[in-house]
Amino acid sequence: MDIFALKALLLDIDCMTALRHVTENPAVASLIRLCRVCAQEQQDAGELVSAYCAAYDAWLGAAAKGRGGFVRETLEAVLFEESAAASLCARMDEVPYSLMNALANDLDVLGRLASIEPAMFLLLCERAGMPGQMAARLPVWEPVLGGEAFDSRIDKDMLSRDGARRVAAFFRKHGTGLFARCPGCTWVGVSSAYPLGLRGIRQPDPIRLEDMVLYEQQRGTLVENTRRLLSGHYACNILLYGDKGTGKSATVKALLTSLWREGLRIVEVPLAHLTNLPLIFSILREQPCKFIVFVDDLAFNDSCPEYTALKTVLEGGLEARPSNVVVYATSNRRNIVRQRFSERQDDVNERDTLEEKFSLADRFDLRLTFAAPTQEGYFTICRALLDAQGIAYDWDELMPRARAWTVSHNGCSPRIARQFVDYIAGERPGPEGVAEPHHE
Repeated sequence: MDIFALKALLLDIDCMTALRHVTENPAVASLIRLCRVCAQEQQDAGELVSAYCAAYDAWLGAAAKGRGGFVRETLEAVLFEESAAASLCARMDEVPYSLMNALANDLDVLGRLASIEPAMFLLLCERAGMPGQMAARLPVWEPVLGGEAFDSRIDKDMLSRDGARRVAAFFRKHGTGLFARCPGCTWVGVSSAYPLGLRGIRQPDPIRLEDMVLYEQQRGTLVENTRRLLSGHYACNILLYGDKGTGKSATVKALLTSLWREGLRIVEVPLAHLTNLPLIFSILREQPCKFIVFVDDLAFNDSCPEYTALKTVLEGGLEARPSNVVVYATSNRRNIVRQRFSERQDDVNERDTLEEKFSLADRFDLRLTFAAPTQEGYFTICRALLDAQGIAYDWDELMPRARAWTVSHNGCSPRIARQFVDYIAGERPGPEGVAEPHHE
């Protein structure tokens, strides 16, 4: 690249429109500053060194975050930072020609900028007046450092004129900002750190549906309902209830591992924050993704604001539930609300009171039961988990220990089976003499 090509690139950067916000990304801004310093008529060696070192620091920052190069950092700024262009692409089936043309121009410019080799920058610095001895002391950054975090949805070819349609399609399928970046979110409340009130979860629990044993009918119903949601058809709100440790929460989380690349997202809402559901729904309504609002371990001692809020959003409020949102909740109680014998004895309108308490569970379209497995079912789970981890075992020798484990851990459940298998795995070191961890 000569000085004329550099000045042409800077002119193109100044003319960016749809993706102009990307130039404010620290890494991209450092490259632009270095280009501007190299293109100046009157040069100062100290300014050249300062600009180059700032670019190197920006590359180090990108590498420390798991993005080992300027190309990946620029791509993430394009796809995962909020912008008007991204919002329009997410909401429109057919993007206007003017916007597509602007996207194509800007992606081409950013691709050319991010792909400049560090050695080329040093050459430009020398041509701009930096002494050769000084340039020789400056390190060059690697185009890519180590293994970058794998995201099969994106690749470097998006940073080109031909990548505009792929970028627009990405926004339509995966949404914008936090929802494009993260498969899952947890509601933490609106603050300066979390302006949407949501904390992104970029690496959720990697548990998979195919690794789960028993409860095939319940999982099949849940997967079918979720695929209806993804296809744009009516999907049901579902209550998963049953004994503790039977995999109710794990089954919901496993949906994300299988389906997030198809546009599924999960927003976990703690019980204490259910009064924020109307606000959460209003945020999710504006996104093209499909959402599971997940409420884990649902239980109420009595009528309370959280109980009323959930009942209202399920059915009965003035505002309709967004068509891209369903509620999945887990509970150890079928009727969710705890009953007391005193209520039956003291309440004159006992029937009305009970109907009020049962009305929340009735507002879920489907209720899936997860009963504790029999001992044989527990043994089946143990053997399946042992096989999945590749642990060699003699079941005749191991079965008495598996049975004794249920006695010391108060019953049979998939959770207890997993704990037993993890314990056995810890007794069988890996090739380096260290027990291999198991991820549920």
